[in-house]
Amino acid sequence: MYNYPIKVQRLINEISKLPGIGNKMAERIALYILRQDKLFIDNLSRAIDDIKLINFCQRCFNISEDKLCEICKDDNRDPSIICVVESPLDIISIEKTGKFTGTYHILNGLINPLNNILPDNLKIQELIKRIKDEKNIKEIILAINHTVEGDTTTLYIISAIKENLLNVKITRLAKGLPTGSDIKYADEITLGQAIMERKEV
Repeated sequence: MYNYPIKVQRLINEISKLPGIGNKMAERIALYILRQDKLFIDNLSRAIDDIKLINFCQRCFNISEDKLCEICKDDNRDPSIICVVESPLDIISIEKTGKFTGTYHILNGLINPLNNILPDNLKIQELIKRIKDEKNIKEIILAINHTVEGDTTTLYIISAIKENLLNVKITRLAKGLPTGSDIKYADEITLGQAIMERKEV
């Protein structure tokens, strides 16, 4: 039975490990790359190799080239307000609204026991420690999707903050975002309004 050359098959295998990419799609992507010129392949290879130089911010866990990300290093940001989000994609969406000038904290996921994602797998304890250590935190905005996993995570964070007797205001985005919707896909006007009209919980 005919098979792809080993080097091509290895590329297919690696591509198929990406989220949402099945074996057939991986084959199509690999064959597309194979048909491109050397410059394209060199640029793609270099871009992937450069990813090894990327770190995560030691403070908020955003993508960064240094110990602190550009937002955490920005003296014009308000460090007393932390917006808690699921992933870096949410930060991009919120920043596009131009309605938030505080800092962020990335959870790196949401609680989902069915997928073996438990509170200890997320950056929740790091958030609690940050609130304690920085001392000047006045508000925590929970910019988390209104889904089952999002609501579960939100309730857990609220409980953790209260259990640690942390005196901070806790807010959540206004209900302008439809239930089950994803923040990273929300339009800028709706998301900006949800931030400005956030409610205390």
